Amino acid sequence: MKKTLFLTSLVAICASCSPVVLDDEALLAYADLVDQELIKHHIAVLADDSLRGRLPGTPEYDIAMNYVVEQYKSMGIAPLGDKEGSTYFQKMMLRTAIIDEPASYLLLNNSDTVTVGTEYFFSGNASVPEVEFEGELVMAGYGIEAPQFGYNDFENLEVAGKVVVVFTGGPDALPATERAHFSNTNTKIETLSQKGAAGIMFTNTPSGRGNFSSTYERVSTSGIVNVKLSDGVYSGRAVFGNLQFGGFFDWEYLRSITDNEVDSILLDYESGKLSQPAKELVFRGKAVSRYTEIESANVVGVLEGSELKDEYVIHTAHLDHVGIGKPVNGDSIYNGAHDNASGVSAMLEIARLYSELPSKPKRSSIFAILTAEEMGLLGSKYLAENPVVPANSIIANVNADMPMMVGPLVSVEPLGAEQSSIMSIVRRTTSLLNLTIDEDHLPEEVRFVRSDNYNFVLAGIPALRMKFGIKSKDSETGLDSAIKFLMNDLYHRPSDELGESFNFDGAKTYVELQFMNSYLINTTTARPTWNENSFFKRFER
Repeated sequence: MKKTLFLTSLVAICASCSPVVLDDEALLAYADLVDQELIKHHIAVLADDSLRGRLPGTPEYDIAMNYVVEQYKSMGIAPLGDKEGSTYFQKMMLRTAIIDEPASYLLLNNSDTVTVGTEYFFSGNASVPEVEFEGELVMAGYGIEAPQFGYNDFENLEVAGKVVVVFTGGPDALPATERAHFSNTNTKIETLSQKGAAGIMFTNTPSGRGNFSSTYERVSTSGIVNVKLSDGVYSGRAVFGNLQFGGFFDWEYLRSITDNEVDSILLDYESGKLSQPAKELVFRGKAVSRYTEIESANVVGVLEGSELKDEYVIHTAHLDHVGIGKPVNGDSIYNGAHDNASGVSAMLEIARLYSELPSKPKRSSIFAILTAEEMGLLGSKYLAENPVVPANSIIANVNADMPMMVGPLVSVEPLGAEQSSIMSIVRRTTSLLNLTIDEDHLPEEVRFVRSDNYNFVLAGIPALRMKFGIKSKDSETGLDSAIKFLMNDLYHRPSDELGESFNFDGAKTYVELQFMNSYLINTTTARPTWNENSFFKRFER
């Protein structure tokens, strides 16, 4: 009752005065207006079987986009899909490149045919439909050049014109956030492209994350999807640049052609020495890609601010999931309730709170529901490269992707916040909500680079991606089993549905926190800045 009277008084006061910034007490009380039932309702709509997994390019994805538009309209959020503000939809063309396996081949030492699907595979090339190549195999560890961290896989290694084999992932020697950046596929491809390599072939080590067969099944079926930017260049996942090709080798195949030397090469590498196979291995091949194209869109709107209305905080969450897939227990609809109907719902509730503020905040707020995240962060790539407002007017990105709403929120893991002044705001808001801040407990998952915030970081914009931590009220690891269940049994499976895995008390606290983070970023006079020692400061524009 006291909170209601306080907020009623606040509205009455602010209605008759110039814009007022809520102090901590008022902000905490206002954030408590987050509505659990609305969060649950949005998830129920977007993760319903009728939307068939929200795959871009399908009628069901269009239904999901139109649902977001209706929510925007109900909140008074103006369209900003283009610079004229004439539409909510920022349209783009997505090109899928799938290898034509019968037309492609790979030979070892000009005689031995390498078997596609069991020993190797190529990744589709969205820019060049057909390439032929020849080069000697060299191994380059993780394929990482990070001398600022005392790590360089290319010291005393010549890779120009070579077929370069690199391990997936990254070394524990690098800090978690930076490791995520250097582990990224495109970071490794760009490094080798600059060094003049002929091509890159990834491989999963026996103890590494992922495996050859599942990766081949996904790539050979779904292909590599890129987005066409405004200059006609295709960009996204596995963009080969100056490389002629890319793909994967199976570890067992590398064992067979090196007489098991690859195992000792891995052991040497782990002890700090980069060695090579004793015998020369030369590969010659041809990679032919076939294309299909679809149109999709981001859904973008804006709420205008006050005295700094020409500066923007951009909120993002991806709408897409993976559609219809391989049946599991008779269910083939991959609903994507956690991934990422939950993030969209959180962002819509943040937008509602902004729309009902008793006084406009200083800056304007962009709300961007993004497409094709599951295809390689393509919607955010397009928006970051083709911003609907001047690029230097975007001061920060607040991203919501699969928060992990599996229990009461006690601790949080603010991915990337430690790289910028945003961390000071997170410390303030978590203190107000009596939450603790933990480091990323899953650094091997490189989560910092696996969502849309990463493209804004690459555009020089400080970003925040907030995840549930593993603490509970009674235990330092109380949510660990629930998060593991989500990742192992629900993530990218038909079982990711609205059900008992959700905790809406925790969801409410999460939205409160993210709204407060956003509001303080918005209303603090100084724009967020990268820390002077941050690796990511180099991307400033």
